[in-house]
Amino acid sequence: MGARQSLLGSVCALGFLLLSGCGAASGSGFESRESETQTRSGLSFADLDGWANDDQSASLQAFRRSCTRILALDDATPLDPKTDAAIYGTAGNWRAACAAAAHVAPGASAARAYFERWFAPVRLDASSSLFTGYYEPEMEGALSRGGRYQTPVLAMPPALAAMRASGKPLPTRAEIEDMIASGRLDAKGSALVWLADPVDAFFLHVQGSGRVRLEDGRVMRLAFAAKNERPYTSIGKILIERGAIPKDEVSMQTIRAWLAAHPSEIAPLLRKNASYIFFKRLDDGMDPELGPPGAEKVNLTPGRSLAVDRSHHPLGSLYWLDTTVPVAHREGIAPLKRLMVAQDTGTAIRGLQRGDVFWGYGADAAEIAGRMKQQGELIALLPRALAPGE
Repeated sequence: MGARQSLLGSVCALGFLLLSGCGAASGSGFESRESETQTRSGLSFADLDGWANDDQSASLQAFRRSCTRILALDDATPLDPKTDAAIYGTAGNWRAACAAAAHVAPGASAARAYFERWFAPVRLDASSSLFTGYYEPEMEGALSRGGRYQTPVLAMPPALAAMRASGKPLPTRAEIEDMIASGRLDAKGSALVWLADPVDAFFLHVQGSGRVRLEDGRVMRLAFAAKNERPYTSIGKILIERGAIPKDEVSMQTIRAWLAAHPSEIAPLLRKNASYIFFKRLDDGMDPELGPPGAEKVNLTPGRSLAVDRSHHPLGSLYWLDTTVPVAHREGIAPLKRLMVAQDTGTAIRGLQRGDVFWGYGADAAEIAGRMKQQGELIALLPRALAPGE
């Protein structure tokens, strides 16, 4: 799971839960940027293990959404102003490929031929790697407070918005909860929905987006809107330090199980995290199969959208991901070799070979994202004019 504070706002679930979380680079399994090299070498598509077996039509659909943004840029504009790497060129270098993407026939073979025609794979060396996953959690809620629905999901309250506008620091999570309990903060006026489980609310803050099933069966979709800019304290790290869960066993699933077994510990433990996320409601007409908007402001595609370190990789760029993935609901891992589109980012996503796969929603997505912490490799696909040796 990945840590991000973008339009999606998700936060790196494993890196976020185990380590420093939102607002700090994760330290799990990879070194600092200074230790990484950025040597580039050209490859052929025949060098990509699994390329011929991937269904690149799913990636093409995701890439078309990125191209909508890219085609609106001036030719001289960088693909992403937050990316330092010059190898990705400018929007003008991607314009012809993006224009051609709109006219590709349906099907995997046509999509594969398109990418082979317009792009070339390029290896990006690095000293280490880490690939995690994130998802869109589902939970139960109600539009009004009552009964078991006692935990609010807040839009930015006007009083806190005024504090921010005046330059004052926003209160911590514990202070916000105390303000709600005392009535000093109008939760009723700012609550988008009330959840049945405070642990669900916490993991909604971790992921930064979610689906809330209301009592009448409707589904409300929520996405990151703002944060209180307070540092994140990892509850996973606290539980490791206490000896409650062994470090090599910590996952979203084991943390949830521990909290369920220790209900009296839930509130005091969650209050140790000063960070607090505010949300917005997404359009009810959004395609239910797509994820919420990521940092690129396009809807994420399950299994094809990747959160990356934007200092290394621009939004809208393409990558062949060669890694492994936990098998849902049972032991073991499986190969994961597929074409991905960089459409999101995160504050704990740091490094050249660092990525966070968006898995969508549902039980399988939660299971995979909660356990994914794998090594692997990202290989860039560059427009042929930018690739070495072309």
